[in-house]
Amino acid sequence: MISSNVSDSEATLGIQMKEMLKELVTVGEVGRPHGLLGSLRARSIVSSPNRFAELAKVFFELPSGQQDCFTIRHVRAQKSTCIITLEEINSIEQAVVWVKAKIKIPKDCLEVLPAGQYYHFDLVGMEVLTETGSSIGTLEDILPTGSNDVFVVKQHGIEHLIPGTEEIVRHIDVEHKRMVIRPIEGLLAYDEM
Repeated sequence: MISSNVSDSEATLGIQMKEMLKELVTVGEVGRPHGLLGSLRARSIVSSPNRFAELAKVFFELPSGQQDCFTIRHVRAQKSTCIITLEEINSIEQAVVWVKAKIKIPKDCLEVLPAGQYYHFDLVGMEVLTETGSSIGTLEDILPTGSNDVFVVKQHGIEHLIPGTEEIVRHIDVEHKRMVIRPIEGLLAYDEM
């Protein structure tokens, strides 16, 4: 009977953890290890690298689906990235496991963005239309570059790379998951066919 209660409570904890993980949003990506004591480079995709200094805990998720929660001990800004030291990672061997992991936090820990700025998770999945109302596909990924993001839009096996600039992106409706663009000549993949 005792072992049954333990497994019931473990099952409940597992369900609670899965529900909490559904509410997480990606705010960055883990880079390569820094030094021999387990520190990691991290790149923020939502704001400045100093964003991580405001957090107590973060979740890492590997492409394989493996996830874990970590306590932030120290954050140091370094150019466009930062170096994160975590309580639970103390060696380069432990750090290497998490390279290329997504860095996630609970949605309610996000800072409020100024008007006209959006989190990547707000944009991914949007239908992308031209100003004339023609659908060119769904925004499936966002590639950060030095100057502006590039939106990867796909439809029927055709991929379009749309610069996230004011000249091209004319309107974003987060509530209705729609983006309106003004394509310039040669921007859309089928313009070249």
